[in-house]
Amino acid sequence: MYMSNKNTQKEDFISEIEKRSEDELLEEKIRNQQTIDILCEADKKWC
Repeated sequence: MYMSNKNTQKEDFISEIEKRSEDELLEEKIRNQQTIDILCEADKKWC
């Protein structure tokens, strides 16, 4: 019983890390797109 519970906790922990990583990647993609949008708008103003 103890080992089963310990394995489940480990799997939950790994799942949480993977989920957090996915969220962080999504946030980074959004920030990158926002940066690109800002640079494109700034470039338009220079023309």
